[in-house]
Amino acid sequence: MTNVIPFPARKIIRLAVPPPLAKPPNVEENRLGKIIGVVWVITTLLWTVARFVIPVVVFWQFLRMIWLWDTPGAHAGWTFLAYFAGYSALYYFVAFYRPVWERDSEANNGGSNVRK
Repeated sequence: MTNVIPFPARKIIRLAVPPPLAKPPNVEENRLGKIIGVVWVITTLLWTVARFVIPVVVFWQFLRMIWLWDTPGAHAGWTFLAYFAGYSALYYFVAFYRPVWERDSEANNGGSNVRK
């Protein structure tokens, strides 16, 4: 019973600290971001066709892998793995990546898909 909290609690008033100065954006990062953004836009525009064509090619490589499994020098398993990994990476790139200008517009509009 010795811990008595005084009411109303006293608030400590601190002086406002100016925010740190922002560094200017790196030109190389900005250029690379723009190039990746342009690649993303082209990929998403072609994605409606590519998402039907690429799985057919990956499935063909799967069948080829099964057919040539015991053939020395064919490397069909590694070829299928490379096609599948490429398709998975492309799918991830289209689904989850957002260019810098799109992230900024979502942040300005209060979007929920904002990187902070």
